[in-house]
Amino acid sequence: MRRAASAVLGILIGLGMVAPAAAAPSSGNGRATFGVRPTGKDAPDDRPTFSYAATPGGVFQDQVEISNAGTAPIRLKVYASDAFTTPTGGFDVLAAGGRSDDAGSWLKISRGSVDVPARGRVVVPFTLTVPATATPGDHSAGIVASLATTQKDAKGNQVAVDQRVGTRVYLRISGALEPRLTVEKLTATYHPNGNPLRSGRTTLTYRVRNTGNVRLGAGQEVTVRTLWGGERKATGVADVPEILPGDEVTITAEINGALPAVWLTGAVHADPLPQAGDQKLALSAVTRERGFWAVPWILLGIVAGLALLITGGLYLRRRRRTGHVAG
Repeated sequence: MRRAASAVLGILIGLGMVAPAAAAPSSGNGRATFGVRPTGKDAPDDRPTFSYAATPGGVFQDQVEISNAGTAPIRLKVYASDAFTTPTGGFDVLAAGGRSDDAGSWLKISRGSVDVPARGRVVVPFTLTVPATATPGDHSAGIVASLATTQKDAKGNQVAVDQRVGTRVYLRISGALEPRLTVEKLTATYHPNGNPLRSGRTTLTYRVRNTGNVRLGAGQEVTVRTLWGGERKATGVADVPEILPGDEVTITAEINGALPAVWLTGAVHADPLPQAGDQKLALSAVTRERGFWAVPWILLGIVAGLALLITGGLYLRRRRRTGHVAG
């Protein structure tokens, strides 16, 4: 039985970073290690990513280095694709064959595949052509080198594996910049403690979306407060380093210690974080709130039970008194 699988795509930033990839069958039990990074025409430079500022209609000529640190030559597929932010906040690109309609489609790689010698490197030129209709703001893509291999899984089945390494391409088109985040689809659930006299746990889930046209990070503060002003803050909610325009990340925050005070309010405060070089952007924080029930059902059940016992006792006592008087 032959099955197809795809390895995780790692888009790496920084010079000298590579990812291991399984060797092609012809290389026996050897391992192949290859990398992708920006480079000058004759030698690597110090750029961690490809970064351009342009006007609509601009054209750039550049090159990418594909390196092979292994002891056997390898053939790699090279292509460009649109980038996107994963739900967990990672940077990823469309898989090979996916349709790019933004910066990935503006990149034309001079070669679709390369043979990289052992311990060698190949410089691949490319052209970035910005359409005259390109919209202002940030556009992102990735240039990827891919190695297709065949491996066996734990059950002995033949599995096609596509392992990929890439470098990021950032492009800013001149025009009006609109840095803006929103907090959407906020939900809150209260989990009571088994002990009715102790506080419980609250789970808040929400999405932070970049609704502007500039790459932004997101700092967050998540709280739960009672009707009388008591407040608890979530711990361990990490900043999101980057959200590409139009994309979103999903966050789940846990808050311990909130009392089941019948009605609670969950709040998410998101601060836009500028990327390097964007400190002059006018940024505005956003807050989203949602009220939710946190009813102490166990405690109410105990109170209701006590009330029934007291009411029943009073009723029986009154009946006895009435019967005694009648007698």
